[in-house]
Amino acid sequence: MPTKWNFEAEYIQSCNCAWGCPCNFDALPTTGNCEALVSWHIRKGAFGATKLDGTTFAWGLWWPRAIHMGNGMGRVYIDPKAKPAQREAIEKITGGKEGGGVFAIFPSTLTKALPAKTTKIDLKFKGVNSSFGVDGVGEVQSEPIRNPVTGEPFEGYILLPGGINMKKSTVTNIRRWSLRDDAAGWNMSHENVAGFVTVQRYNEKGPVKRAG
Repeated sequence: MPTKWNFEAEYIQSCNCAWGCPCNFDALPTTGNCEALVSWHIRKGAFGATKLDGTTFAWGLWWPRAIHMGNGMGRVYIDPKAKPAQREAIEKITGGKEGGGVFAIFPSTLTKALPAKTTKIDLKFKGVNSSFGVDGVGEVQSEPIRNPVTGEPFEGYILLPGGINMKKSTVTNIRRWSLRDDAAGWNMSHENVAGFVTVQRYNEKGPVKRAG
């Protein structure tokens, strides 16, 4: 039975699809496969008796086709500020056996999950202009989508009442993102692709009503 847990986190997502990401609508990825680097900074939360406040972690993910078709690979990166008990909690949550919507579903689609790696994560949550860097591994730079004729910033949101990862999110342009991890055989690099930023609450049952 899953441990009782919950957290509220700032979330930044990048992937290799076109804006909005077809995967959110049960469609196939834009380019046939799926690559992503995402990160959470927990504002407050707990896993059982372990407080998770201030913990930051990222997840590198790759699938050869659509996510639900499986055969993926993933690796979790945890900022060294996490205490041993917090790190253990994050590893358990992302390990697939503690529920939580995406935290249970994604691991079920992975053929290989590499051991979690401790590395500095510098996350700056500033709405559409959010960013994060995973030291020695990769980075994500978000910005507004811009009208192709006028250059004016485009404001858009995605609403997913049954979403496994987020219920509502701002849609952004990821100006660039990269992920290189030799152990995984990854050398990803993309520009002007799908991005999302939001503040989301989760518990062992999945994402819940979006935080303020």
